[in-house]
Parts: sequence; C-alpha cells; structure tokens
Amino acid sequence: MRAFVVNKPFDYGLADLRMPECAHDGVIVKVLAAALCHSDLDIIEGRRRHQVKFPNTVGHEFTGIIAEKGKGVTHVNIGDHVVCECIIWCGTCKQCRMGFTSLCDNFSELGTMEPGAFAQYTALPGRLVHPAEGLTIEEAALMEPAGNGLHAAETAGILPGDNVVIIGPGPIGILAMQFAASFSPAKLIMIGTRDSRLAFAKQLGATHIININKTNAAEAVMEITGGRGAERIINCATTDVSLETALRITGKNAVIVMEGLSGSGKPVPIMMDDFIVKNFSIVPASGVSTRQYMTAMEMVKNKKVNLTSLVSHKFPLEQMDEVLRTIREDRDKAMKILILPNGSV
Repeated sequence: MRAFVVNKPFDYGLADLRMPECAHDGVIVKVLAAALCHSDLDIIEGRRRHQVKFPNTVGHEFTGIIAEKGKGVTHVNIGDHVVCECIIWCGTCKQCRMGFTSLCDNFSELGTMEPGAFAQYTALPGRLVHPAEGLTIEEAALMEPAGNGLHAAETAGILPGDNVVIIGPGPIGILAMQFAASFSPAKLIMIGTRDSRLAFAKQLGATHIININKTNAAEAVMEITGGRGAERIINCATTDVSLETALRITGKNAVIVMEGLSGSGKPVPIMMDDFIVKNFSIVPASGVSTRQYMTAMEMVKNKKVNLTSLVSHKFPLEQMDEVLRTIREDRDKAMKILILPNGSV
C-alpha cells in the first residue's frame, strides 16, 4: 500500500509499505479521508519531538471503512463507515476507568508514535472506532478536531449570559466557538490577526470580531462587555502573546482555557494581585476522550456545529508536496485540507 512516511524532520515522501496486520481485538480501516493538522507539519519540520517516533506514517484526523476486523470486534462490520479515535488508550489504568481516556497512563497515538492515516490502510484497536451513521465523510474526518473544540468549550464551564472570548480563529478556535454558542453566551467574541479568518468566524456565529493588529483587544473587549471583561476565555492560539491578551481581558470569576501546546518554552508572568482580586482560573484542555467524540458526533448530526464549511482543499495522497506547499504558502485560505489516500470520495 502507499503511505506518506516521515523518516526524520524534512526527510519525507511516499513509500510502498506492507499491509498492516489485524489484531484479534483490532480493525483495518481503508482510509477515505484524513485531515492535515498543524501538528503534522510540526512533526514534518522538526518542531515537535515530544512523543514522536521516526520513521512513521503521520496523520491522526481521519475516517474510513472497515476493511478487516478481528474476531474480538463485534460492534462494527466489514464495510461500515467509521469515526476513528487517534489516542490509543488502555482501558484499565485509573484515568481510563474514570472516563479520561485522553489522559491514559499507557498512552500511545496514531500518527505520532504508531503508523497513522496518511496511508491507504491503517490498523487500530477496535475500541477506537465508532459507527459514523448520519455523518458525511468530511464530517467524520474532522471529528477529532471537533472533539478538541468541544473539550475546550466544556472545560470553560460557560453559563448562559457569560461574555465569551475565543482567541485564535484557526480550525480548533472556530470549532470551540461553535460549541461555545450552544451554551447561550451573551457575547461571543473572536480575537485574531487575519481578517479573512475573522470574517469566517463572524459567518459562523461570532457576535463580535477583533483584529489584534488593528485594535487594542483589551479596550475593545471592555467596551463590548460594558466594562465587565470576559467571564470565559478559550485560548486556541497558545502563544505567549495570546495568554498575555487573555490575562488583560479577563473579568471576575473568569476561566481561561488553554487549548493545545505552544512549544515555545517561554514563561508568561501573571500579576498576582489581579489573579487574586479577580479570582480567575487558568485550566488546560488537550486531547479528546471517547465520551467527547460521541458527544461531538451527536451535536454535528443535529446540526449544532458546521464542520463541512471548514474543508478548504482536497488532494489525493500522491499530491502531498502540493498539500505542504498550500499549508505553508496559503494559510489564510487553507483552513482544513483533506487528503484522500484511496482516491476521490
């Protein structure tokens, strides 16, 4: 089978690999569509080294059909269209038994530590696949980033009437914004640096947009909220500058959610008196639990969240060079790129 293999940073290309073997409790998925995540580019270009094995087939956001299954798998059948989780959780550690499968103590992951989805076929445990009935191929392929957006919105603990700010109108930020809208905020404000992305956020439900390169974000948020500031802030930009912005716009009893990793290694100072007087919290949100996959699937099926509008490009696997050129040179327009390892769908 054909696969896109990263041998080491900046050393990558298409390769012919042996078909994966199917375990007793596993499945082989024929990949219909796999989405490019910015973390894939970080692996390809060497910015991400933590929990990455080389050489490896990258790609962790994907959907496909069951091509083969082990005798221990009973909840799906050959030919079924499925949503696929990417975190390989054990099911027996304390975190898994409490339902926090994305925090598994015996964690592994497709596309970083195990062969991923930029290939015609991939193998994974049967417990990681879910019937995708009612979802399009595009929706099913984007269920992992959708789950991350849901995780961030849930972690924020949004109450009806809260002023909510999302920082970073990338795919996760756009998705977190849509999930946040389901909690009935008073204001839903998107902060970013690119006018095209901010306009897209406005189309999908933002009540206000702020370009931080043109407007003082703190002053704008205070004006929009009548001086209250934001009760809930979801930071999907994960830069030191974005956290500094979040700290300036926070209101009382606020929650700042940090979604994802920055990789910068830079400390960000916090004014202790503001932290205490405003009584705000900073909490992380990373990864998607099985429950969050299933919740996100139902919300997408019920048209609470629009995933298909995020798909900006589709390429066959043979055009991976064009995929990488597009994400590097045309990022304003490249929201989510789908790779089709087995041809058009």
